[in-house]
Amino acid sequence: MPMNVLGMIGVERSQSDSTVHIIGGGIDPEYVVEFTKAHEEAGFDAVLVGHTSASADGFLVAMHAAQATERIRFLVAHRPGFVTPTQAARRIATLDQLTRGRVWLHIITGGMDFEQRRDGDFLEHDERYARTDEYLEVMRRVWTADEPFDFDGRFYQAERVSSEVACWQAPHVPIWFGGISDAAIP
Repeated sequence: MPMNVLGMIGVERSQSDSTVHIIGGGIDPEYVVEFTKAHEEAGFDAVLVGHTSASADGFLVAMHAAQATERIRFLVAHRPGFVTPTQAARRIATLDQLTRGRVWLHIITGGMDFEQRRDGDFLEHDERYARTDEYLEVMRRVWTADEPFDFDGRFYQAERVSSEVACWQAPHVPIWFGGISDAAIP
């Protein structure tokens, strides 16, 4: 398995040289580009675009940074449960097309209950992992289905699902997933 060197980009300049605002705070568009280019020029394979319930939209941050770079990939953190998996699949496929295959997806099921509740998610920890499993199943089917399909799951239902946009990377973007609880381990 190849090794990848990852960094992380911030969204605004810090008052301290030892601090990086990866998430939260304001947004400095020039800094996003400058910081991403520094990673690309230093030979990093990818940068993490982080996520919290109060941070800037990672997909838009990645799109902005991608326009100013040529090679570096974007590991975009995404939390299932706040948009439907069908919408997310098309959004991710679109970004993957526009960046010519420079998107990696980092699934964050959620850790702290207060973070989830800020966005209206009151599922218990283990239930969130069950929802994530179903979410990923739907997304993978959207990315790989040759014909419309129906889905009738516990958390999501959809009819005649199809997508006119496919991922640039086949069969779909690489999916990264982390977790240490029993519910996180398949």
